[in-house]
Amino acid sequence: MEPSMEYCLAQVLQKDVGKRLQVGQELIDYFSDKQKSADLEHDQTMLDKMVDGLATSWVNSSNYKVR
Repeated sequence: MEPSMEYCLAQVLQKDVGKRLQVGQELIDYFSDKQKSADLEHDQTMLDKMVDGLATSWVNSSNYKVR
């Protein structure tokens, strides 16, 4: 199953630090592949939620590995 924007957003917003660490490479792969992430250009609201989730949940995380 290929990840979708909804799946990636759910992974970004989850509270489990271990799972957030595991999904990092999956997110990089998703964003790097234009065919997989074609829906990014069409759904600005979802993209905004993704960026906001990354900024609040990951960048501001107290866990240095997640940051």
